[in-house]
Amino acid sequence: MKLFILLIAVGFLKTASAQDGYGSTSVYDRVVQFPKGKRLYKLPPLQVWDHQPWKDSVYRFPSFQEGRLEMDKGFTPSFRPMLNYNFFTGSIQILAPDGTKTHLKRSEEIKAVWIGTHKFIYDQTVGYLEIIVAGKASLALRTSLDGLYELSNGFKYSLNNSTDLTKSAAIRENRYYWVNEQFYLVSEKNKIMRATKSSLSKLLPKVKKQIKEYSSMNDINYMKKDDLIKITTYANEQAASLN
Repeated sequence: MKLFILLIAVGFLKTASAQDGYGSTSVYDRVVQFPKGKRLYKLPPLQVWDHQPWKDSVYRFPSFQEGRLEMDKGFTPSFRPMLNYNFFTGSIQILAPDGTKTHLKRSEEIKAVWIGTHKFIYDQTVGYLEIIVAGKASLALRTSLDGLYELSNGFKYSLNNSTDLTKSAAIRENRYYWVNEQFYLVSEKNKIMRATKSSLSKLLPKVKKQIKEYSSMNDINYMKKDDLIKITTYANEQAASLN
């Protein structure tokens, strides 16, 4: 009897893990729901993202802007390509005169990429980061897409943004994506850490007391962009005044 039950259970697991052809799905995966207050980008079955009506909405800027590369040797090439950051693919794209788009090849020789007046750096672990407050402790924004896929039975499962290999493929499930923002602090030596009160104080230890007092007096929420800009700007000003 126990053997019979075990065989049924094994059969159920195999069936569940193979439904709709999405090989990574199993009964052990956590069922999720749509996020609240987020714009969803739907990718229908057997379709690819760059054929969708929203394909131009997943760029950082409304249009491609003149860009430049800042190299690690301290020079800037005279070439000024038209660039934009695509947070669906997590890449910086180049717009050619004929309208075709290609990905900017990552290189250790590139220290920073400028798109208009906006500076981007690349970290192998995190990806592209946009510097939104420059200083001894720079505040950086990582914009990416989180997502989920939906099976024919209505169950929804998370797509891991860092390992999602289906973005450029046509698969049999509905996929839904939404914009996710994460904030980081970047030291003068390009050490990167998540933006928190403790990490800001760690990067600017001489103004740790001022950071604590300002955060308390202004009810700083380290999860909110505007608050992070305020406290990072203030902390850098305080640090600069000590020089």
